[in-house]
Amino acid sequence: MPAGGHYRPATTAGWSRRTVAAVALRRATAFVLLAGLTTASSGPLAMWAAELGTVAFAACSGLGCLRASRRASGGARAGWSTLAVASWSWGAAHLGAAATTGVLTGAPPAAGGGPTPADVVGLAFPVVALVAVCLLAPRSQDRTLSRRVVDALTVGCALALVTWTVVVDSAVGGLVAGSPVAVALWLARPVGDAVLLTVVVLTVAQDRRLPWRWALLGAAVLAMAASDVAVALLRGSGHHGALTMAGWGWWAAFCLLTTAGATVGMAGVVEPAGPAAAPDAEEPRPRRPGLLPYLPLLAVAGAAAVQYATRGRGLDAVGTALTALLVALVLLRQYCVLRVNHRHARAIAQREAELHRLAFHDALTGLANRTLFLDRLGHALELATREPRRVAVVFVDLDGFKAVNDTLGHAAGDELLVAVARRMRGAIRATDTLARLGGDEFAVLTEQGSDPAVVARTLLASLRRPFVLGGRELAVSASIGVAMADPGAGADQAPALIHRADVAMYAVKTSGKDGVQIHSPTVHDQPRRAEPPAQRALTAAIELGAVRTVFRPVVSTLDGRIVALEAVPRWSEAVGAVPVGPLLHPSPPLTAVLLEQSCHQLARWSDQLGHHRLRIVVTVGVGELADTTLPTRVDRVLARYRLAPGQLTLEIDDGALPERSAAALDSLHRLRHLGVRLGLGGLGSGYATLAWLSGAPLDTVRIDSDLVADVDHDGGRCRLLRGVLALTHHLGLRSVADGVERTGQLLELRRLGCDFVQGHLVAGPATAAELTPVVLAQQSLLPRGLIEQTVLPVPPRPRPAVVRGRTLSAW
Repeated sequence: MPAGGHYRPATTAGWSRRTVAAVALRRATAFVLLAGLTTASSGPLAMWAAELGTVAFAACSGLGCLRASRRASGGARAGWSTLAVASWSWGAAHLGAAATTGVLTGAPPAAGGGPTPADVVGLAFPVVALVAVCLLAPRSQDRTLSRRVVDALTVGCALALVTWTVVVDSAVGGLVAGSPVAVALWLARPVGDAVLLTVVVLTVAQDRRLPWRWALLGAAVLAMAASDVAVALLRGSGHHGALTMAGWGWWAAFCLLTTAGATVGMAGVVEPAGPAAAPDAEEPRPRRPGLLPYLPLLAVAGAAAVQYATRGRGLDAVGTALTALLVALVLLRQYCVLRVNHRHARAIAQREAELHRLAFHDALTGLANRTLFLDRLGHALELATREPRRVAVVFVDLDGFKAVNDTLGHAAGDELLVAVARRMRGAIRATDTLARLGGDEFAVLTEQGSDPAVVARTLLASLRRPFVLGGRELAVSASIGVAMADPGAGADQAPALIHRADVAMYAVKTSGKDGVQIHSPTVHDQPRRAEPPAQRALTAAIELGAVRTVFRPVVSTLDGRIVALEAVPRWSEAVGAVPVGPLLHPSPPLTAVLLEQSCHQLARWSDQLGHHRLRIVVTVGVGELADTTLPTRVDRVLARYRLAPGQLTLEIDDGALPERSAAALDSLHRLRHLGVRLGLGGLGSGYATLAWLSGAPLDTVRIDSDLVADVDHDGGRCRLLRGVLALTHHLGLRSVADGVERTGQLLELRRLGCDFVQGHLVAGPATAAELTPVVLAQQSLLPRGLIEQTVLPVPPRPRPAVVRGRTLSAW
């Protein structure tokens, strides 16, 4: 634990407020008894009792502070130890004075005598106590301890000046002629007390933690200062008879110090563990400018006026020296304030720069965000209305990025986006603006002579090179749309220009991906693009027999057990860059391979389990459903491996075509007649899913990971998902949430009534050999603590006996 006023929590058993009250009561009783004894007696007995009582109080105070240091830690331990040393030094000084000056025999001190060693030792108390208070003071965030010390020295210097000019000549003038050094020593003690008291008061004013403890310390210093001032004045005026009563402040000071030490480790008192800070929910209130640095200057002016009015002369050499020191301290304090203000101004400037960066730049990639891109595009269009220049927008959307998040997780997706941004930034000119508009969408603003078509082709070529994530090569292509501004278009046309580039990009998506399209009124009639490199690698892998099937478990939200396994393709890196998950739209050859291998493995698992309740999920494209032979081929595979038709779920990927064809619906009904279960993937990722929900004979719906991503901390997304789940339940469909990566997502999905989940919180893609022990053990893939948590009740799900002419059964 760092030093500087830090405390550890109280652990002393039985150390309570009652104990502290008992300590205070014992000290008060001793004080009253000693005061009564010295008042009732006179002569040597009274002086003897007063001096020895002062020594006894100082010794007990040192022991109390030492015990407090053992219950504290860090700087506080050193602070209380230093206070113990200060108390003992005071007791030693008075014991030495009693032994060397004849106090115990009743002899008064000599008026003009020189300073004794006891007087010098007595000066140690304010100095050592000042060090102790600095150690006990909690460290504040703006490091104002140095300023508090400077303020205290300023106040002390001002008091010394006032005392020297007003009090010395009138009250202790006789001592000046005899021993000025002794007078300086007697006056140094109350001045030191004033410095110490100022530090305590400023600490309490700037840090309100532990107010009772600091109030006791302040009261102790105030009582000490009162006695020091009284004794100095009485000695200077020769009234030695009242010295005994003047020393009561010393007794009270040591009693208060002992009581303050007793509060360390008191039960129920929360000790500060760090710098003073404002609560998170409240903004720190600015402090009002203090007048403390300027009050001593007023004291100087008043002292000089008194000196001139009463004696007809200005300040003497001592007064002039004190005045110069006072001015130097005020200037030093102002310099400290200037340094703090400079540090605060620099911090504010850095915070403003950071806020500006966050407002106009993407936090992940560091690129310009949509706001900054629109601003620069509008400015470029305004310039184009005044001088001829070509302004264009290049819209880039990654192909298959969603599958990276689904299979490798969002952390890998973020890493890929950063790599893509770095590569794209190196492929464009410095005068072009590259921005991330959101998700996997990027845009480039080209102007000042850049050819947007060349820029688009350069970007596409740079992205075709595989990316390396976690030691694995990942093939990611892009669909790029280009839109050029019309002549005379103003800044208000910036959103329309981005929209046109977006339309051109979607034209590339629907015509095969991995290409560039320049926007035109007939952009949707452009010919189909060439096969992307990853698609070519897949075709080669199928021909070489290099495709292998891995599985993603789908588990129940109620007990965490596996209810189905989604088949995912993998192939060797020797064939080409390995895709992670379903990066490409399913093709008939790929579907045939996945169906064959997954059914073969499911048959083995079913024989080992002794039942046919485990299911597999194979994704098919909408285009494959138009193949009239698909139901027959599926039936043959199921018969070959003696599987029940209900063990197979064909999930429709509707990302390729937005419309439903009659042939596709006919194939779905034939498959449903065979007993094969049907699902719809990507609910929430496109516009065609609601059309499929309305007429296709489906059993399950897979909710897209984008809809699930922020469900645990986004109220709007949670309400949207609640409506989607209510719709699926009303239609009698089972729901599968994809992309579940956090515990909060799972708990929220359970509360909303989602049936099944899959994602990295459950398990990533794994081979059949890796999954076999888990499948055969039929164990839960979710931690027991999550399974046992209470789920809020969900509105009852409608259970229609017949929907669209068929009887429903559980998935």
